[in-house]
Amino acid sequence: MTTIVGVEGIDFAVLVADSQITEDNLVTIATSTPKILEVGKYLIGISGDTRPGDILAYNWKPPAYKGEDPAQFMGKKIIPSINQAFADNNYDYNKVDKDGGFDYLIAFNGNIFRIACDLSFFQANHGTYGIGSGGQLALGYLYSAIKPDVDLAYAKRHARKAVEIASVLDANTGKPLQLVVQERL
Repeated sequence: MTTIVGVEGIDFAVLVADSQITEDNLVTIATSTPKILEVGKYLIGISGDTRPGDILAYNWKPPAYKGEDPAQFMGKKIIPSINQAFADNNYDYNKVDKDGGFDYLIAFNGNIFRIACDLSFFQANHGTYGIGSGGQLALGYLYSAIKPDVDLAYAKRHARKAVEIASVLDANTGKPLQLVVQERL
């Protein structure tokens, strides 16, 4: 599995992921296939089933964000474009086991949203996110450490620390870590 966290600041988004891939008791460190991808002006943190992540990485044409309300833009533009990319590439997310499906963090213009395997989405009021097998462990730490109006250095330090904690407590999370920052335009 995976641990990916996100911290949303006033004018930035920080995503941090581990590099361990665990499947059928086989542990692989895969720094050449990162869990946080940059697709155009978007960041996507991918947890779970890798096929939909591959579709987004290589075949998704993300819509251009022009300053609309972020939640409206997610529902009206991003989610339909993801759904279309899945359909165009013969991936039916409705036929996937929801326990073994996928979970994403997506960031655009410094906004972070969580997308579940049924393509539902939300934006957390507290600005912290955690997905994957160690996500709840990391999120617990972030929730205790992140305060409103944090600066970028503080957010980076604590997002990294959250995944480090998960790497100690979750057998499916391992270093090295990937950290990506997106600033609001």
